[in-house]
Amino acid sequence: MDDAKHVASYDGLKGASGRRVYYRAERFDPKHLFIGKGPDTFVDGQLHRLINLSMSGIATLDQTDSHSEQDVGRVVPIELRIENTPLHEGHGEIVRVEKNYAGSKVALRLTDHYLNIERLTSQYREHILKRELARGRTDRQSELSKEYRLLCSDALHLLRRYRLILSEWETKNRNDRQDPRYGREMLDLATEQILPQWRHLSETANVFIDDFMKDPELLTIAKEYTELVLSPEMQVGPIWRRSYEKPLGYPGDYQVMQYVYSWQDEGDTLYGKMVHRLGLNALECVAARMSMIQQIIGQEMLNIPGSGQINITNLACGAAQETVNYLSQGHLLRPVRFTLIDQDKDALSFAYEQTFPHAIRHNGQVRLHCLHCSFTDLMNGGPLANDLPPQHLIYSVGLFDYLKARRAESLIQSLYSDLKPGGLLVIGNLKLGPKAGRWAAEMICDWTMFYRTEQEMRDLAKSIPSKNIELRSDRTDRVYLLCIRKPK
Repeated sequence: MDDAKHVASYDGLKGASGRRVYYRAERFDPKHLFIGKGPDTFVDGQLHRLINLSMSGIATLDQTDSHSEQDVGRVVPIELRIENTPLHEGHGEIVRVEKNYAGSKVALRLTDHYLNIERLTSQYREHILKRELARGRTDRQSELSKEYRLLCSDALHLLRRYRLILSEWETKNRNDRQDPRYGREMLDLATEQILPQWRHLSETANVFIDDFMKDPELLTIAKEYTELVLSPEMQVGPIWRRSYEKPLGYPGDYQVMQYVYSWQDEGDTLYGKMVHRLGLNALECVAARMSMIQQIIGQEMLNIPGSGQINITNLACGAAQETVNYLSQGHLLRPVRFTLIDQDKDALSFAYEQTFPHAIRHNGQVRLHCLHCSFTDLMNGGPLANDLPPQHLIYSVGLFDYLKARRAESLIQSLYSDLKPGGLLVIGNLKLGPKAGRWAAEMICDWTMFYRTEQEMRDLAKSIPSKNIELRSDRTDRVYLLCIRKPK
């Protein structure tokens, strides 16, 4: 009877509060429901990537970026299928369109047929199993070179060897787990030893990527194989898991970047922490390019004549760590207005929350302006052209990794037109070279980006009427910064 007082009666249960009082059917991540890439999803006849699904609706990514807010309210056909087998056919109303780095995120409310999640996943799995039984997985694997399969095997063997060593150490020393220095020396030693081996494997694996990219079918086979063999092993490291799962619907979100900026050990075990460190090292270029931008901000603040306000815009700001770092200094030489732009509202909120406390302590010298809009809006004469004064410095260091050349050129032209005479435009892009992290990103994390050569970077600015164009590399030799100075 003593425990009875802790049991709530039905009429005493508390409901939700705020917007949570409006019930919404549970949404599911396709990666948790389906084997492989999940069903092909067609919206209005176009192939989209499925982001999440529920009994009453779906969210997709339109990588062609053909949808806009004007489509909200339209009822369009929806089809989910695997190969030529339909799993669901019906219609849905477009209720929201959000631009992000990879295209347009489209949310749809089903209008005629609901999704039976259990039956859908069962049909999908049954089809996959029947297909694999019919042709045998080894037949598909045989289309990959023995060299690539051996490389994946070597990588898995390397990781498993360190997992065994670190697990045995943890078992032996489990009573010391409360010690804040627990495992630090062992973790540092393991990282020091595995890192050069992992780098060598990654750089060797990069050689295969060009051939995969030329053959879509071979790329699919290689990704399926790599994701089956290596991806689960890597996901004990939080940075790998988030990069692979993409909870916000696109890769490389601001939380992934924040892992790099904070550079802290994350993971439930020593092995998980070691694998996380491998991911941090693979993305060290993110921290390096951020430091370069921070230095450029400081240089521009010093070199621009006069004492008036400097206008700086960061497009696709993410966590805006360079702004936070710059404003952390004790004294600013002159007033500055930072405009932070991002297509992801959560990223913009995070950037504002991190930046504002530093901005406000500078006694009115710092103005912070945040815009939630897309780069498509910018190219169409959006906020920079209409709402903001000409800028002394505009930079974007993560967005262009996801843009095809023609789109990148158009955006550069648009941004260049928003500079003051003498202003500087800085564009970051991953560098195509032996040290690039292409294999780990593309094959292990399903994270597709455009890596560019020196000439390809210069070609992005071929229509810009400026002779003052400089190409810089970061200290990791994995990132280019294209710096374009507008004539005075």
